[in-house]
Amino acid sequence: MKNQNLTEGGVLQSLLRFAFPVFISLFVQSLYSGVDLMMVGQYAETADISGVSTGSILALTITLVVTGVLVGVAVYVGRTIGQKDTRQTRAAIGTAIVLFVIIGVALSVLLALFSGPITGLLNAPEEAFDQTLAYIAEGAPFLWCCTI
Repeated sequence: MKNQNLTEGGVLQSLLRFAFPVFISLFVQSLYSGVDLMMVGQYAETADISGVSTGSILALTITLVVTGVLVGVAVYVGRTIGQKDTRQTRAAIGTAIVLFVIIGVALSVLLALFSGPITGLLNAPEEAFDQTLAYIAEGAPFLWCCTI
């Protein structure tokens, strides 16, 4: 495997090479929500579609926030690699792993415990409230833990 160095060569090429995997992961997350809607639309009623749609917005928001934190970690790790500080690089990666496990568990617990108030904050339509609640409390935490 070729060792790639983002500090050499053109800035645009290095930036695109770094950003492409992030773009793909966000695109796949959006597809996940789209497939959810497509499947529910085939077999369920309007209220179910509305519930999945409303819950998907929360899922995408959390995914974007976590991705932002991940990009920040990647920048810091890149800086330590550039400084050739392997001890700090290893510490940063280890800390990031622990941080994301904690975030995943905390999100799952918080969403399971507070899915009702969160659904209310999302202004889910009354006829789709139960479906949105189910999507947030049961389906989405598993996805977020796996994503993180």
